[in-house]
Amino acid sequence: MLSHPRFDAGDALAILTLRNLRKHFPVKKGVLSRSTEWVKAVDGVDLSVRQGETLGLVGESGCGKSTLGKLITRLEDASGGEIEFEGRDTLSLKGAALRELRRQIQTIFQDPYSSLNPRMTAFEIIEEPLRVHGVASKAERRTRVFELLETVGIRREYGSRYPHEFSGGQRQRIGIARAIALNPKLIVCDEPVSALDVSIQAQIINLLENLQKEFGLTYLFISHDLSVVEHISDRIAIMYLGQIVELAESAAFYAQAYHPYSEALLSASPIPDPTAPRQRIILKGDLPSPIDIPSGCRFHMRCPYAVEKCRVDPMPPLEEIVPGRWVRCWRAAEIHGLSSGAAGTTAPASRS
Repeated sequence: MLSHPRFDAGDALAILTLRNLRKHFPVKKGVLSRSTEWVKAVDGVDLSVRQGETLGLVGESGCGKSTLGKLITRLEDASGGEIEFEGRDTLSLKGAALRELRRQIQTIFQDPYSSLNPRMTAFEIIEEPLRVHGVASKAERRTRVFELLETVGIRREYGSRYPHEFSGGQRQRIGIARAIALNPKLIVCDEPVSALDVSIQAQIINLLENLQKEFGLTYLFISHDLSVVEHISDRIAIMYLGQIVELAESAAFYAQAYHPYSEALLSASPIPDPTAPRQRIILKGDLPSPIDIPSGCRFHMRCPYAVEKCRVDPMPPLEEIVPGRWVRCWRAAEIHGLSSGAAGTTAPASRS
């Protein structure tokens, strides 16, 4: 086994840093509702999101990616670990300090209908965060809301309409307008296009990219679709059963994935040329239960490269097997024929 440095979530350019972040949900049983088991939805995540980038977080349903987003926005309280935003520990924030944090970190939700109050007009929905946080006067808020409507591509006279009077794409544009109303620095995009038609998905992705350039936004873009993430992300993080198993620059990742799970995901991603040669990797078995996590490597029960070491040894650490490529796999370097000189020596480099 090659000797590599452990992953260090510290990054000089990071606006958000996660260290050993955990969220375990109790499973209550019996008449006394005692917690005898725990769902380990997020179980030791180390990750950094750099200022101005889009970090794509990808994994199949049930891997914990949406829970991770809720921990970052403090919609859920962590069971352990650290979250730093601009150098501040966010898990200890309460009251006014937590309220201020929520001005800086906003969310775009997956379902553009259930995330909007059906009894409020589009104008009221976008104005609400401004009003709650006491931003500006009523007249100034009115001007701001109309500017936001036009920014996301909705005519200002439509502000008096209710959510059911808009299409799915328009509703998501309203959700985006609400998210940027307070001029946040980080937006957690929790599968923001998965409920939309493909043609509308492209429009929303383009809108998010334009807003990022205009307002200097940073995105954590959560998705299960690698083909969507490819067009917007600067880096890709792959999540499996509560942990990050691969982290890489986007172009390098799509050229070649190094973790066996990442390889399988990439092989299932649609490509525009149907005649291009490709080998589909079919994983055997189902995603293990986060209540009863397998010993050793968490992927070994579905991995075509698994050996006895993978089944018996403790979970492998996230290690840099080539510069800028971090993988949680005992055999990744061996499988891809990497020499000992290929290993990097520092944490992920800044984006060029």
